[in-house]
Amino acid sequence: MVTFHHHNMNKKYKVFDVRCIGASHLKSGKPCQDYAASYSTDKYSMIVVCDGHGGDRYIRSDIGAKLAAEVCVDAVKSLFGGRSSRKNRPSVKFLQQGNDVSLLKQLASYIIFKWRDAIETDWRNRPFAEEETVSLSDKDRKRLSDENGWVSAYGTTLLAVVMTRDYWFGLHIGDGKCVSVSPSGEYSQPIPWDPKCFLNVTTSLCDEKALENFRFFFQKGELPKTVFIASDGVDDTFGSDQALHGFYKSVIELFEQKPFEEAKTELETYLPKLSAQGSQDDISIAGIMNYKF
Repeated sequence: MVTFHHHNMNKKYKVFDVRCIGASHLKSGKPCQDYAASYSTDKYSMIVVCDGHGGDRYIRSDIGAKLAAEVCVDAVKSLFGGRSSRKNRPSVKFLQQGNDVSLLKQLASYIIFKWRDAIETDWRNRPFAEEETVSLSDKDRKRLSDENGWVSAYGTTLLAVVMTRDYWFGLHIGDGKCVSVSPSGEYSQPIPWDPKCFLNVTTSLCDEKALENFRFFFQKGELPKTVFIASDGVDDTFGSDQALHGFYKSVIELFEQKPFEEAKTELETYLPKLSAQGSQDDISIAGIMNYKF
């Protein structure tokens, strides 16, 4: 009997995520409000970056970001039949037929629902303590005690990319950028930008109409060679897309020249310097890379 071996995707794609606390947070004693995750199987690879909001009233945005990343990884695992075969979860078959946007909307609403659930559990288990709210203005303190006001304490962006053998997709709420590099070396930003995000304003998972603020990207056929996603701590450091793409070019060169883990460590070690010289903000970067490692 002949057995067919599927080529293992991991040999082709590698994923990584790195993050660091921002220079300004080191000074102010704030926690790192970014969170990043990456995950890979022989069916798909995924990366996710969440950037908890920095404003004073987002007192648990670091936890909001971590829970959002974890919920997103779980949602994608269940999309590909990971653990729960829940009736209401979106199905991969849909994606293969190309009903992309409606499915990605389902995935986003599932993530919002699960995230709300996770932050509510956290909030019920640990009601806001005096030391968390002591430095807030009366207005902000009142806002947190309103009926659903507590939700905003956990506010965060979410940017995720999933790559399979046949297609890839992204979903995004808030700021930060996704940069993809085609096999021929063309740089692009496939997920549409949100005009509602400018300066310190961003859309958020904690928005009442979060689902309406998600943007999606889906493509079958030619897959990129590399995809990077990062929090806006990176974009703000480089200012222009040209400079940002130049930075990613040097990251690719680093991974081409050194063993994977070594390159990853070197990038991670460099991030605090990048933050200090640039945006002063927390920085997270995750990537899916296709090289002959």
